[in-house]
Amino acid sequence: MKNKIVVNGRFLTQKSTGVQRVATEISKHLQKHYKDEIIFVCPNKEFLNPIAESLNCIKIGYFSGYFWEQFELPFFLFKNKVFLLINFCNTAPILFKKNLIVIHDMAVKENKNWFDWKFATAYKILFYFNLKRALKIITVSNFSKKEILKFYPKIEKSKIDVIYLASFLDSDEVENQKDNYFIAVNSLNSRKNIKVILEAFKLLNLNQFKLKIIGGSFKNVFNNDVLEYSTNVTFLNEVSDADLKKELSKAKALINGSFYEGFGLTALEAMSVATPCILSEIPVHKELYSETALFFDPKNPIQLVQKIKDLMDSENYNDLCKRSFEVSQKFSWKTASQYYVSIIENLKTK
Repeated sequence: MKNKIVVNGRFLTQKSTGVQRVATEISKHLQKHYKDEIIFVCPNKEFLNPIAESLNCIKIGYFSGYFWEQFELPFFLFKNKVFLLINFCNTAPILFKKNLIVIHDMAVKENKNWFDWKFATAYKILFYFNLKRALKIITVSNFSKKEILKFYPKIEKSKIDVIYLASFLDSDEVENQKDNYFIAVNSLNSRKNIKVILEAFKLLNLNQFKLKIIGGSFKNVFNNDVLEYSTNVTFLNEVSDADLKKELSKAKALINGSFYEGFGLTALEAMSVATPCILSEIPVHKELYSETALFFDPKNPIQLVQKIKDLMDSENYNDLCKRSFEVSQKFSWKTASQYYVSIIENLKTK
């Protein structure tokens, strides 16, 4: 196992949210490329990810969570003289220095009040040691790279590479047969700022403007506000990828009011089915989607109301759908995975 690439497979025993889904997608491509050269290792728990069996993941240890990652995993790595550990989900074992670590955002450093204090404290400690010691850091946008350097200015810029994500949905341009509703896809934590969208829809005509919200509340991690909403809003909770694609493709537009994102994947997923986006005017949204999206101040529901009306009245709506789809085609998992392979090969030669 001395020359093997090992992947921290803790994500395979976790509920699949955005970070875990990214890890899954890249893992599939890396396994296809490296075959027997790559090994997935995870806690001795039930798999919650359907691809775990196909990755031939090895279960080790007796514990789970941070304790498994920080103690049992590095013991396995040292014992087997592993030369590289890939960590897809923001954290890595402190005791092991030969880490490639993927950092999705610095939200926990930007505002601790967006998270449970235990979660925030754990992440701050791990970030301090992980980022300092990692062989290579990958992040998902130029904005996130700037954020890492803002909070950890002693890290060399060349140590951080940016690799964009892609849509999880099958990408195909659909006919613009849209229903008369808007859609939001996000959890109900305060960082995601669903409140500005709900306030905007209270100001809109209840019969003319409808909103569907997809996503869970994740109460074990996030601090949630009590939200008020009007009768033109429907909560669908979590849905399958097939149902998500169906809902997104029929929506008039996706709305995202986040205060902070590392990438903003839901916008890309909407564009991949030719659905335009109305997005909060934050740096990463402008970096990725400035070609087609409509932008609003996330603290101003009245401005969002105007953007919704502008889109409804637009004579160029069909063209906006087409251009949104074209933007989505610039992002692919194949390209992302090729960048990963290139980085791994460079680390193998050092």
